[in-house]
Amino acid sequence: MTTSHAAPSKISAARAVVECLKLEGVEFIFGVPGGQTLSIMDALYDEPSIRFITTRDERAAAHMADGYGRLTGKPGVCLATTGPGATNLVTAVGGAHRDSSPVVVITCNNRRRHIGQDDNQDADHVTLFRQFTKLSRFVPDSEGIPQAVREAFRVSTTGNPGPVLLDFARDAVEGGEIAFEPIKPEYYRFNVRPVVPQASITAAAEVLAAARKPLLWLGRGAIIAKAGDPALALATSLGAPIVTTFNGISAVPGDHDLCFGPRSRFGTKVSKHLLEEADCIVAVGNSLNAASTSRWTLPLTRNIVQVDLDPAMIGRNYPVAVGLVGDATDALERLAATLRDKGSATAGARADWLATARRLREDWRAHVFADAYATAIPIKPQWVMKALGDAVDANTVVVADAGNPGVWTHMLPIRTPGAYMKPVGFGNMAFGLPAAIAAKLAQPQKDVIAVVGDGSLGMSMGDLETAVREKAPLTLLVMNDMAYGNIKQEELHFHGQRYIGVDFGDVDYSGIAKCMGGDGEKVTKPGELAAAIARGKASDRLYLIDIRIDGSENVWKDPI
Repeated sequence: MTTSHAAPSKISAARAVVECLKLEGVEFIFGVPGGQTLSIMDALYDEPSIRFITTRDERAAAHMADGYGRLTGKPGVCLATTGPGATNLVTAVGGAHRDSSPVVVITCNNRRRHIGQDDNQDADHVTLFRQFTKLSRFVPDSEGIPQAVREAFRVSTTGNPGPVLLDFARDAVEGGEIAFEPIKPEYYRFNVRPVVPQASITAAAEVLAAARKPLLWLGRGAIIAKAGDPALALATSLGAPIVTTFNGISAVPGDHDLCFGPRSRFGTKVSKHLLEEADCIVAVGNSLNAASTSRWTLPLTRNIVQVDLDPAMIGRNYPVAVGLVGDATDALERLAATLRDKGSATAGARADWLATARRLREDWRAHVFADAYATAIPIKPQWVMKALGDAVDANTVVVADAGNPGVWTHMLPIRTPGAYMKPVGFGNMAFGLPAAIAAKLAQPQKDVIAVVGDGSLGMSMGDLETAVREKAPLTLLVMNDMAYGNIKQEELHFHGQRYIGVDFGDVDYSGIAKCMGGDGEKVTKPGELAAAIARGKASDRLYLIDIRIDGSENVWKDPI
């Protein structure tokens, strides 16, 4: 086989870093520069194809890289200097790791001879990041740069995606010229997903054929595998409802007749009931982790067919009847084909099961979107979701933050695969605004709406200016209860009327957005909300809507 590699040439070490990123198709680097990164920044000055997005904090840079990775499936890249620059990245990188988002983290350390010698900002980045990355690697010399960068992208994107750290010694990237051979990624990255053995498919089909109350439960792995259509086809043939995890929201259209919403620690009564009553569950790209199962207290059938790319996930948290290790799209298509040949003696029971599920869903909708909420002041969180849900179409990307705003977004009918993101596994706050900025930069033709609390906004407020500066017009809904609302509600739920350390003063957040060059408004009446969201979507600037909500709607009570 012939290849189109160019002959090696001599370029600077820092230029080699940039050339590798360029060959990988990197569009953006999100970060905060520092002294140790100056050589890379200087090389970027001469590379117009890569845009450096300066953030107001390194945590925001990693959140942007995470948001970019979730939306596009390509690694988001973030950069920081040594010590406090690197440590500020850790929380957001942990979120990318727990939610399987491809990210390449670049840090620049001190010179080799000074590491561990009490130099300024000295830190062992590799050790700090090891728990939150698929690979955490120190690069001590210039000649090793090309191989290290290629490995980072290969590891980040193959198998279960996730973050990788490259920690360059300062003298490595400031070194002299090295021999550099430009190699295209297709010559060193092969993301061939394994195929489930037919014997396992046949065994799973036997289990499903006997089921009277089958259910599909889709996680983020179903989105990564683009398994939405085969999941719908299998559910249709079975007459089975579909439930998702929070990370699986958008795996199938949220308004599809067979979709019954997500189940997480704060799930709906409908999804909780269906999971508890199902006599066979097909868990697709779903590790059945703590967030999805209320810390494994959710009672589930032993008749679980678990589909996952990683064999270590099969049966990790719940025993399974059959494990299908391999690509979810292929597995579901072959499972549906095998079932078609079997027929079923339980079709009547399944029809009754699906009819019951639909009736429960209609009752739930009538309850959570009650007519009384249309006039309630302060505005009910449910009404915020009603107004936002009406505004979400196939061209909309929704970014939800941790805490109560993210909890309530389970009501939204997300219609486009991958068009929803939320920090689930790590629960890292301050995700919403920076991830939304990255989403808008990555797909400027999309309407991007972020839903955050005033608590999370307070941790990321400086990047309102970043959105304005980088011309990333998005709509920012701030569900403002003047508190760390989720923790306040937890205190009230478990400790009576005793709470402490959770209240804020009254801040005009729309005014802050205007001061930073954006636009916005305060909304206190439910009837004003739909028009405000429409103005936000139509704006050519960051548009912040400060929504004064009723914080007494406690998510820690019974399922919504």
